[in-house]
Amino acid sequence: MMEMVSRALRAGALVVVTLGLATGASAAGIADLMAPLLAAREREAFGSVDGRAYAEAQRGGGEPTPYPAVSILLMPRSKEFDSELDGIKASYRDSIDTLLEAEPKLRAARVTFERTLIEAGGGQLLFGESSSATGEFRFSRVPEGAWTLLAWREIPHSKAPTALKGADARRYKGRPQVFGYVTVTFWRLPVDVKAGEVMAVRLHDRNEWLTAAREDQRIPDPNQPATLPGQSPAPASPH
Repeated sequence: MMEMVSRALRAGALVVVTLGLATGASAAGIADLMAPLLAAREREAFGSVDGRAYAEAQRGGGEPTPYPAVSILLMPRSKEFDSELDGIKASYRDSIDTLLEAEPKLRAARVTFERTLIEAGGGQLLFGESSSATGEFRFSRVPEGAWTLLAWREIPHSKAPTALKGADARRYKGRPQVFGYVTVTFWRLPVDVKAGEVMAVRLHDRNEWLTAAREDQRIPDPNQPATLPGQSPAPASPH
């Protein structure tokens, strides 16, 4: 799948991402899913979620490689939100367009769900964390009930934009070009929290939910680095 992205970028393709309006969960649905969690919070029925993010060892007896800086979000489980995510995944491999639309659509759906929850008074039911250098993360004092864990890890891949000269350089000056892309790996797991118990969660390279990509499109600037954030520039050619 990532080879599809690489081929498109090598060919200099610019894919226009069009986002539909994320529907999110309805206000009535939000109230229904919030009620048991808020009730558990009120009676202090808390559990916790302990997790690790890593790549499994390639050889027997080897050590797993931790995934640091994985973004993890724990949110109330919603059938409507789950259905929206399933719909995005169902078609994301159909073409280069749908592949590059998947990550922005997932982000838009998540943000819309978060906003709806906050506006309904459930902001305290959103838990966010980032994995440590050892790949570990923890959510403590989580109300008993049904939750969804959504996590994602970003890996940048830089690419030199197509060099334009002469009339083309003047004609297309000020237009965005593709400087590479970011691979975004997602994990999505149901988590059932029980009061007084610790729920163990493992995010690794064998239980990934979806891998998408996001283009790095920007207007060329001689004062702007050509590499993506978090990626070292390419070494200079030897003299």
